[in-house]
Amino acid sequence: MAAELLTPVLSTVRPGGDADPNEVRYFLSFMRLRTYVGVLGLALPVVVPLVDWIVFSGDPAPRGSISAYYYSGARELFVAILAATGVFMISYKVAERNLDNLLSVLSGFAAVTIALFPTGRPATTPPTPLQNLIGDNWTKYIHYTATLSFVAALTGLAACFGIREGRRKQRDPTIHRNAKFSPRFWRSLHFTCAGFMAAAILWIIVTALAGGPQYSTLIGEWTAAWAFGLSWLTKGLEMRQLPRPAG
Repeated sequence: MAAELLTPVLSTVRPGGDADPNEVRYFLSFMRLRTYVGVLGLALPVVVPLVDWIVFSGDPAPRGSISAYYYSGARELFVAILAATGVFMISYKVAERNLDNLLSVLSGFAAVTIALFPTGRPATTPPTPLQNLIGDNWTKYIHYTATLSFVAALTGLAACFGIREGRRKQRDPTIHRNAKFSPRFWRSLHFTCAGFMAAAILWIIVTALAGGPQYSTLIGEWTAAWAFGLSWLTKGLEMRQLPRPAG
């Protein structure tokens, strides 16, 4: 059991032109969900600050981190995006027993934990009931641990995407749409996204210990969110290479 959870998926099979229409629809739904998660990852660091600034006249703008928007007018949006992402990641590979399943479940629970356990609060903001119950410090430390776990698990998933893409055969561009890019290109894209996420983790830790520069945490979170979003968006857009079901 443990060995299965540490085994990466090295190849997958897409339905071909003669596949059962129901099987194709299942794959299309799966790919659409991947695409939506990628869009959420790209939108989180942009939409939440903009909504806080434009709709709620948030101050300061920008805040020191994306997590700090928990204490802004855009809190519900911040929590909703993380919760939606977390629920999808938990259910994403739930029927499988492999490394993808382990990483996606870990990232899903981490995303939900980030939403439930807020980061350190501003001095003028009253504590939440949870912070009153377990204390500001414990709430904050759980949030930090969940954030690092979330990005680390997504880094591993992007690397798994890259491994699989590198093992695919070149598709015929006269048959498959969007097949003009080679498997080597897609492998490099996902590995690059994984590299940016890993660098973002390191950047956040080092700059936090060094005490700056200003907005260093926000920069790291932006980098990680956009790298995650790009990797999942492009992976989801593989649905353009699937045959459309009849009827």
